[in-house]
Amino acid sequence: MMKLLPCLACLALTGLSATPATAIDVTVTVKGIRNDKGKIAALAFSSKPGFPDDVARAIAKTVVDARQGSVTLTLKDLPPGPIAITVLHDEDSNGKLKRNLFGIPLEGVGMSRNPFDKHFPTFADATLDMRQSNKIDIMVKYW
Repeated sequence: MMKLLPCLACLALTGLSATPATAIDVTVTVKGIRNDKGKIAALAFSSKPGFPDDVARAIAKTVVDARQGSVTLTLKDLPPGPIAITVLHDEDSNGKLKRNLFGIPLEGVGMSRNPFDKHFPTFADATLDMRQSNKIDIMVKYW
């Protein structure tokens, strides 16, 4: 019996080890696309830096051809937790969000939680607590 105690202790300790969080996928249906020009890009952010359109700071991105009306795309292998998703209609396919002199987007933009009211949304406005794979709808807004 005394020889079994160390083995039982080892088994108990292995049950206490931390297991890595499982990556999640988010499927996004982008609605309200005004034309077939260019690309639809989706960017995922897990923190404020880079939000809403810094591709280099996004934790995931995917791009599909634009299609008037709606398209569906999937952001894969995201870490569970707070995530904000931005959708950009890059009508001229230059990889950048075109803005006017006042910083107002000239191309379509959408965000998780569809938070457009009287101001341009912040990271906090668009953040969802994603703990498992999910499907969301994002409406593109044009100014």
